[in-house]
Amino acid sequence: MKAWQRFWFAPASTTGLGLLRIAFGLVVLGWTLSLAPDVGVWFGPQGLMPYQPRQPWTLTLLGTHAPMALVLALYIVLIVASLCLTVGLGTRVASVLVWLLVLSFCRRNPTILNAGDDLVRIDAFLLMLAPAGAALSVDRWLRHRDRFWQAPSRALWPVRLIQLQVSAMYLFAVWAKVRGQAWNNGTAVSYAMQMHDIERFPAPGPFVHNLLLVNLLTYGTLAIEISLVFLVWNRRTRPWVLLAGIALHLSIEVGILVGFFSIIVIVSYLAFLPPDTADRLVTWTRSAVGQRRRGRLRVDAATPDVAVQREPSLGQVPTAQ
Repeated sequence: MKAWQRFWFAPASTTGLGLLRIAFGLVVLGWTLSLAPDVGVWFGPQGLMPYQPRQPWTLTLLGTHAPMALVLALYIVLIVASLCLTVGLGTRVASVLVWLLVLSFCRRNPTILNAGDDLVRIDAFLLMLAPAGAALSVDRWLRHRDRFWQAPSRALWPVRLIQLQVSAMYLFAVWAKVRGQAWNNGTAVSYAMQMHDIERFPAPGPFVHNLLLVNLLTYGTLAIEISLVFLVWNRRTRPWVLLAGIALHLSIEVGILVGFFSIIVIVSYLAFLPPDTADRLVTWTRSAVGQRRRGRLRVDAATPDVAVQREPSLGQVPTAQ
């Protein structure tokens, strides 16, 4: 029971949560801005889906017959809320608005979504429950300006939920893959690299046709994903498992158009950043910036003021300045 309570409710530094909030806010801002060219097409009453699909018990601000003016107004509010969430201004209200508006746009047209959009929505809900503005935020600066860099300790059970969400995502992904044939016989990656309709860059020939390399990539993907279910909870193996996961998702991002899936997964990895590591990272960054600033001041102070004079003409004696 003590271990259970410590896992969920032990006070810990909120520096890592602040870094997660900043990164997630930037992702939501990018996610929202990416919809700008097609807001009317995807969500407007004159678009491809004029009305929201009827679903029982659906929470949304964009009802079945939402006018275009309401769509645009909520879209602008989402941009502002994501900016406020990023800098930590009115963090609690901003996080609630981000979750509710992301949910509303996802419910308005679910046909354009993928797993990345689902994870954005889930992370927004869990971050809404967390003390996301406790550190590295404008809220912190306004309330405790003299102690801005001293991150308070809080019970970070919402961060634990984000960690469990990441592991559960990989667990069900592996379960779905091993129930088919392509992942079991080691050829799935070859098929994935030949989906030319969502191809970002063409894969080199060996990655598609060399059976040994394709087998290594396919079974390696399964190994990384199953490691992110279990080994990520071990502090010694966690950095290596997360680095392998980052490499996996960056390779997916390079080869396949998957929307915001890879970037939101990598941002969710920040939930596994140990609090003491996050504190050291912020302290090191602050010290590096401070040293650079002091170095510039010393250089400016040591540089004498020299008046600029036109080069004297032939036979003219220059005057000392």
